[in-house]
Amino acid sequence: MAAEYNSLSSRSQIAVDHIREDILSGKLRGGAKIDQKRLTSELKISHIPLREALKQLEGEGYVEVINYSGAYVRKLSRDEMEDLYLVRAEVEALAAGLGIDNLTRNDLKQLRELFRKMKAATQALDYGQLLRLNREFHGTIYQACRRTHLLQLLNDLWNRSARYRILGMYHPKRAHQGLAEHEAMLKACEQGDVDALKTAVRANVDNTRKYLLELGHV
Repeated sequence: MAAEYNSLSSRSQIAVDHIREDILSGKLRGGAKIDQKRLTSELKISHIPLREALKQLEGEGYVEVINYSGAYVRKLSRDEMEDLYLVRAEVEALAAGLGIDNLTRNDLKQLRELFRKMKAATQALDYGQLLRLNREFHGTIYQACRRTHLLQLLNDLWNRSARYRILGMYHPKRAHQGLAEHEAMLKACEQGDVDALKTAVRANVDNTRKYLLELGHV
């Protein structure tokens, strides 16, 4: 039974990763109906793991499943974006403030290395790499808070705002501005300045929100 469950879970995760990537890359746009028959054939899975995958993606805010109609990619929403980023600003500042005193020398070393890579990715306009480094940079700081439920909430908020985050970073001006904001976070961590870190974290999240509103991405 356990082996059967693990196999089902594995097939479901393959579908989750595939559909999520298609949504994040723009291959599947908001409002598009997900072709479940094509996916079962393409991924060589049955409808059961695909149904589980769609249920998970619905919980993450990527898709909407409508009875007797099918599954659709959720449309981007200005109200949702503002809600997510206003909450993220406060929750991330809380996690950063709780974690700063727990950062180790290795954590600081990792943050410096991540920032160096972020700087190179920004200069090269490698937005895909920048997105990955950005999440790892923030994660290094927030993980230090060692608060399980807070980290689970943060993970959910980041997953739900992934599509908006991509829009906010895929522009040279915003990418360079974001780099400066991460440099401020790094310096605050090195100096153990909790207030400066919380201010820098809030600024990073809030400036992305303002940028999205300014350019009318949603």
